[in-house]
Amino acid sequence: MIGDIIFSKKKKNDFLVIGHRGASSEAPENTLKAFERAIELNADYIEFDLQKTLNNEIIISHDTNLLRTAGIPKSLRDMSIEEIKRINIGEGERIPTLHELMATTKGKIKLVPEIIAPGIVDDLIYILREENLINTSIVSSFDIAELLKVKEIEPGLKIGYLIPKALTNIRMIKRYVQRAIDNELHAIHPYYPIVDKEFIDLAHKNGLKVNVFTVNEEDMMRKLIKLGVDGIFTDDIALLNRTLGRTYQ
Repeated sequence: MIGDIIFSKKKKNDFLVIGHRGASSEAPENTLKAFERAIELNADYIEFDLQKTLNNEIIISHDTNLLRTAGIPKSLRDMSIEEIKRINIGEGERIPTLHELMATTKGKIKLVPEIIAPGIVDDLIYILREENLINTSIVSSFDIAELLKVKEIEPGLKIGYLIPKALTNIRMIKRYVQRAIDNELHAIHPYYPIVDKEFIDLAHKNGLKVNVFTVNEEDMMRKLIKLGVDGIFTDDIALLNRTLGRTYQ
């Protein structure tokens, strides 16, 4: 029920609602339709995944191939942008380029690009600088080497270090957090089941934000908000906004 958790105005406004691959509960993931819907739903950020084509165009796709989204096992890295653009990945949507995403979202929503494929950092930073989006973006990755390269080239960018789903050993989890602390990163992005009060306190004590992925159940959203996480990645933006008690005209 809406309203049985009371949040301060500051908490409602400061908490980050991050659309996972856009509004992916309402449109095909990582498509312009999903990103446009995230804007309509008043998400604070959209998260999206970066890959490269045969001709080095940066595109938006979580997987390295189209087997899951279009039944095509061929690697995106071995396909031209022209070939990729002919493929329907659901509801008539095509895989967007990073430039297309920028044109759709600039000035309307903030960005959390996730670096998956190698060889993207230089081009990504160039585009973010060109679009004047350095101060409003959070770059994330599971690969600390890629993140440190981002930090070295553009210290003004916020960095979010992703902790893998498969990681459950508490010692290893703490090593990830310590690595983020030692490198003075902006945030840690853990899989939500590993997060508890001790985890959040350790991160916050050392200046790290905690943005958890990917939460689509109201009860879990409530629990995490009460624990003190700073943001949630979700496929269901409307549900998270309702849980926070956010209302919009």
